[in-house]
Amino acid sequence: MELFETINSRFSNRKFLEKQISDEDLSKILKAGMQAPVGRGKYEDMHITVIQNKTLLDEITNLADRSVFYNAPTLVIISAKDDGHGLDKENSACVAMNMLLGATALGLGSIYLNLVIGLIKEHRDILAKLNLPEGFVPIVGIGLGYADGSHIREHSIDVDYIK
Repeated sequence: MELFETINSRFSNRKFLEKQISDEDLSKILKAGMQAPVGRGKYEDMHITVIQNKTLLDEITNLADRSVFYNAPTLVIISAKDDGHGLDKENSACVAMNMLLGATALGLGSIYLNLVIGLIKEHRDILAKLNLPEGFVPIVGIGLGYADGSHIREHSIDVDYIK
């Protein structure tokens, strides 16, 4: 898929099929995330956790009154270590965006998630199951899977030009 076609095709998928993505596609998506720009080149301050275990996904779902990741069969948690420069959120967002675009390029559905992160942080038993390295905190979640239908919408943001 051509870059701008991929960008224009990306959407926040909120309905997934139960079918799991392939290990090959997952590997490509993770590699895309690893190629994201990270402030100060501090890649060692980033960590990725992939959850495909149905039991754990169900436990996370049961923390809320609805599926906080729309029943995606793969949940990716991007965690970061705050180095005091406040780049943890920005770096995590860059890693996530590369993964979202990678998933779109492969014809997969994806969604950028925040609510799931708050729930995981609130429930230390679930947080402990992530086995994060010392000092790392979950920042962003991504749901991945096969989209159940197409929900592409064009978006616009006001732009001012100063020349």
